[in-house]
Amino acid sequence: MDFSWAESYPEVHKVCTLFQMSELSNPVKFKYRQLDQFLQDGPKCGLIALAMLAGAPTSESVQDIFESAKRLNFTYNGEMFSVLEMAELAAQHLPSDTKVQVYRGHLNNDYIKSFLLEGGVMLVPYDKAQDNSPGLCKGHKAHWAAICGCVLTENQDFYVLARHGKAKNVAVWKLKTLADSNSQLVEFSPERKLDKIEYKLPEGGINGEFGLNSQSVLINL
Repeated sequence: MDFSWAESYPEVHKVCTLFQMSELSNPVKFKYRQLDQFLQDGPKCGLIALAMLAGAPTSESVQDIFESAKRLNFTYNGEMFSVLEMAELAAQHLPSDTKVQVYRGHLNNDYIKSFLLEGGVMLVPYDKAQDNSPGLCKGHKAHWAAICGCVLTENQDFYVLARHGKAKNVAVWKLKTLADSNSQLVEFSPERKLDKIEYKLPEGGINGEFGLNSQSVLINL
C-alpha cells in the first residue's frame, strides 16, 4: 500500500496506516485542507464544525459563534437544525471574501466532486452512527461535519475527508454514504422530544425547506 501522497498531512497519513485503508492507496486525485480538531461539549456540533473551518478553534471562538447564533434566534443550546441559518452564521464568522451558498439535493454527483477537488469545503448534516460514520436514522441522530478534503481512487470511488466534534481523528467516508445519510433527515428525534432541554426547530421541521434534509453548505475560503 502506498500512502506517500498523505505524508505532508500527518493526521491523514495516520488514519490511512492505522486502519490499513488500502482503498486510499495511490489515489488518482486528492485535495485536503488541514483543520485543527476541537471536541464538542453539549449539542454544539454545527458550531464546532464552523469554528474548525474558521481556523484555530478555541472555547472562546466557539462561544462567540454560539452567542451570535443565539442573538439571531437560530439556537437555544447550540443545536443547529437549519442549513439556511448555518449558512448565514458561516457568512458572518468566515473571512469577508468567503463565498457561502446553500446546496439542495443528493451530494453524490459530479458537481460536488468537482467542487471538492477544486478546494471547496462543506458543512454537512448527517445521521451519526455508533462509530460516528454516516448512518440512516431518519434524522434522529442528526450531527454536523466539516468536509475538508476528498480522494478519488483508481477504481473511481470517491471519498471525503471530514472533521467533526465527536472524534480526534480525521474521518474518511464514501461520498455516497454521506449523501445517503444527508438525504434522509426527515424527522426530529422522538427521544430528544422527551429531554428537559428545549430545542430550536425551523419552520416546517428538519424535513422542510428551512431544515436539514438533502441540504448542505458549500464554502469557498
